[in-house]
Amino acid sequence: MTTKDALRRRARRLAPPSDGESAAVVAGVARWLEDQAPTTVLVYLSMPGEIPAERVVDAAGGRHHFAVTRTPDAGWLTVHGFDAPRERHRFGFDQPMASAPTVGLASIGVVLVPGVAFDAGGARLGWGRGYYDELLSRVPGSAARVGIALERRLVPSIPSEPHDVAMTHLATESGVRRL
Repeated sequence: MTTKDALRRRARRLAPPSDGESAAVVAGVARWLEDQAPTTVLVYLSMPGEIPAERVVDAAGGRHHFAVTRTPDAGWLTVHGFDAPRERHRFGFDQPMASAPTVGLASIGVVLVPGVAFDAGGARLGWGRGYYDELLSRVPGSAARVGIALERRLVPSIPSEPHDVAMTHLATESGVRRL
């Protein structure tokens, strides 16, 4: 069995998403959201090398409310309105300011989730800090958990631990599919 660390090393060697690949994933998610009941969609503000899920906000139109995560210096991810004032995190990505009002997790119906790799069963490999698994454990169980990836980042199997939260859907350049 391949370890999570070995899978992360493999993923770091892969080319980042091209503009065309990113655009295809974003367009597919936007089309999929058109068929979803209006809800709050939690996106992430991408770091270098990630598919820019924040572009879904413009692509999806106005049917949904959008929220975004904040990574505090200590503690777990918090959720804020997408249009909240932003600041630069020490790791170089934008995020809502700490003073921005939070969004109630009970209102979230869709979560777009970044990952280093995913498998066909919905297992997700993140950067190893557990931020998203902890957040996903607090959103409603009925929320769609959509892993955002490229086909080349899909692997046969990811080792799972008790705290890992599986995805219900996977969005790639081939479209969004239920797992």
